[in-house]
Amino acid sequence: MVDTFAKEINCVLCQEHFSPVIEPEEDKAFYDIHCTSCVKWVRIGKSDPVRRTLGSLLKLESEPLALAVQNYLATCPCGQEFSHDAGKRCPACIHKIKKEIHPNRSASNEFHCIWDIGKLKEIEGKIFEAILDRLDSEEENLSQLIARFERGEIDPGPYMEGVENIQIREAAEVAFVKTWAMLAGPEMAFSAAEEHGLSIHYGSRILVSIAAGLEMGYGTSILITLSKEEKNMDGPAKKEIQIFLKKIAGGF
Repeated sequence: MVDTFAKEINCVLCQEHFSPVIEPEEDKAFYDIHCTSCVKWVRIGKSDPVRRTLGSLLKLESEPLALAVQNYLATCPCGQEFSHDAGKRCPACIHKIKKEIHPNRSASNEFHCIWDIGKLKEIEGKIFEAILDRLDSEEENLSQLIARFERGEIDPGPYMEGVENIQIREAAEVAFVKTWAMLAGPEMAFSAAEEHGLSIHYGSRILVSIAAGLEMGYGTSILITLSKEEKNMDGPAKKEIQIFLKKIAGGF
């Protein structure tokens, strides 16, 4: 793993100077990291669960976070690494190469997880420990806030502010859950979530997040995963998943 990025690089193709992009621009939701050999790329969003988890768990941002993201990316299907400097090729040259090969480019339907699951498993324990710590937290959750509002204990302004703060906090927590689910795998994720009471803490909707994490890691659609798991559920969880399945399958 490299320790830092060169701030300015001479392109090996055109010799022009360029600065590697290491995070999304302010007005962008994502940025691309290209292979060091071919012109394939992976798209990393600001809200990518693994990126958010690495930032929160390891207390990283900016360049250190970009280094961690690069370190945990899987290799390109061509066998080479993805790197923020694209193998010291500038964006303009990468664009030219893409245009030249575009007519012969064929799309592949084969799923390729962008993350190195084996390497990420090194921190799986820390991720799950962080999830369990949140379960034991005494911070107010959304259900408790709603109950206080309905009892007239809180005014509309503070209530809406509280809802927003809880949503931001839970979005970060759900990123942990999605990343952990990807690492736990389809055989373990749902049973472990039930054993440790994730549905009790977050509500049955967390099962959708677990399915999303499995889709991220293994390419199995959320619909297929939940349709399979629904048969093993009962009570409120089963009912909520059935409603969700109807909605995404166009049942309504």
